[in-house]
Formats: sequence, structure tokens, C-alpha cells
Amino acid sequence: MTQSPNSWDDLRFFLHIGRARSLTAAADKLGVSHATVFRRLGALEAELGVRLFARSRAGYALTDAGQELFQVAADMEIELACATRQLGKRAAWPGGVVRLTTTDTLMHAALAPVLSAYQRQAGVQLLINTSTVQQDILKGEVDVAIRAGGRPADPLVARRLCRIESTVYRSRKISGATPGNLADFPWVAGDDTFAHLDSSKWLHQQGLDANAVLRTNSHVNVLNLVKAGAGLAVLPCYLGDLEPSICRVIPTPPKAWRSDLWLLTRVDLRHVPRIKQLFEAVVEGMRPQVALFEGHAALG
Repeated sequence: MTQSPNSWDDLRFFLHIGRARSLTAAADKLGVSHATVFRRLGALEAELGVRLFARSRAGYALTDAGQELFQVAADMEIELACATRQLGKRAAWPGGVVRLTTTDTLMHAALAPVLSAYQRQAGVQLLINTSTVQQDILKGEVDVAIRAGGRPADPLVARRLCRIESTVYRSRKISGATPGNLADFPWVAGDDTFAHLDSSKWLHQQGLDANAVLRTNSHVNVLNLVKAGAGLAVLPCYLGDLEPSICRVIPTPPKAWRSDLWLLTRVDLRHVPRIKQLFEAVVEGMRPQVALFEGHAALG
């Protein structure tokens, strides 16, 4: 009856023989004697109860059973190498690795100094993803998320950081824009990835998206285009109010456009020291910026 080999080292010898098709060449590669390779191969075949190689003057050719084992062992070798590399990375970061997903907008406006200070203090490797493709915390694709939206459903651990207000902005190069003549101006708008936002739905309802001369998948891009005078746009106040070259067209942010900013992780990670430390750092780091996010820090 065929059984599994007891030693990875035996499989390592087997792989070298299969690749070299020669005991002598395999021995040279492994840095051992021909007799040692011969003995290890014999022991492996005896253990498994099958012949792995057909011997001839041309060398050692894999049998059908040998071909099957060779593929399995080669896959194991790749997985072992990958795992070893990952462990090596962890060894280089005693504090561990934290995978965080957020938005380019939040990184641009608020999070960079907060996360940089946390990394230095915690000694972790912090992997930050700002892809427009939302990563799934529950599936283990990421450890922590900082994102806007409604109250997350259980079983996520959620900490509300603040409210997010948005309104319409223009470049100071553009004059004459008022809440009553918005349709007289070109607009910069989000693409389909913004479609879920209440402000984007409002643009569509008002027919203003027909005036969109530029569309993009990034609020940072929208900000830069508004600064350049490309048109009016809806922006979160934490972006728009920090820029002296632009100003509000609608002074009071519409309540219908409000959302909340959340700090999220999985239940099984909530007590992990590096995650707890990240939560504390973000909560404290965001506290001085609440007025900006909630629309109370307009520059004019």
C-alpha cells in the first residue's frame, strides 16, 4: 500500500534526481556523494512501495508514479519557498505586518501623518491599499479599513470617527456661480464608481451631470481639476476647505450628502496589540480634524 513520505528532505533529493535525470548530477547539486543519493532514493521507493524512476543507460526517467509525485513535490517546493519568504519579512518587522485599506482622498487630506507616526511607534510594516476596488475584511483580504459610509453590519468591529460633509466648490478664477445658476457652468464629476454617492445621484436628478466636461474615479483628481478652473464640483469639505484657491458655491453643506467615517476590523483582530494600537492612533490623530471633516473650518 502506497503511503506518504515521512520527510521533505527525501522529496528534495527526489526532485533533484528528476530534474537532473542522473544520480551523479543530483549528488553534485546537493553536495553529497553518489552513494547517499542512491540510498535516499531506495529508501523513498521502499517507503512508498512504488518505483519512481526507470533506470537505463540514458539515465533516470520518471515512471508514471514518479511523474505524479514530482508534480506534487514541485508544488510543495514553491509553497515552502513562498512561506519562507513571508516569514523572513515578518522577522524583519518584529511588530508584525498590518494591511490597511482606505481612499486616496483620505490619505491626501488627513491620514498620511497619522499613519506615519503610528508606524514609527509600533515598529510594524504597514501595507496601505487605496484601490477603488474595495477589499473585504471578513474574507481576510485586509486587516483594517478606514472608509466612509453608513453603519457597518455585524460582525465587524466599528469605531465612528466623525461625520463627513460635502458641498459644491468652484475655483476663485470662476466668478458668478451661485446656488441658483449651477446649470450655467461646466462641471467636473465622478465616473461610475461614484454612482452610489448621494451627491452623484443629486447631480443626475438636477441634470447637472450633462454638464460634466471631465469625469474621473478619484476625488483627488476632482480637487485638482477644480483648482485648475475646469468647472464646479462636489467635494468633501475636508478637501475643499483646505484649498485657498477654491471656495464654496453652496455655503451650507446639504444634509442629504452626509456620511460617516468609520474605522473597521474583524472581531478576531480587535485585541491584537498592533491593531489596538492602530485604532488608538487613528482615533487620537483624527480628533483635531473633526471640525474640518464636519464642515466647520471653511477658509472663505
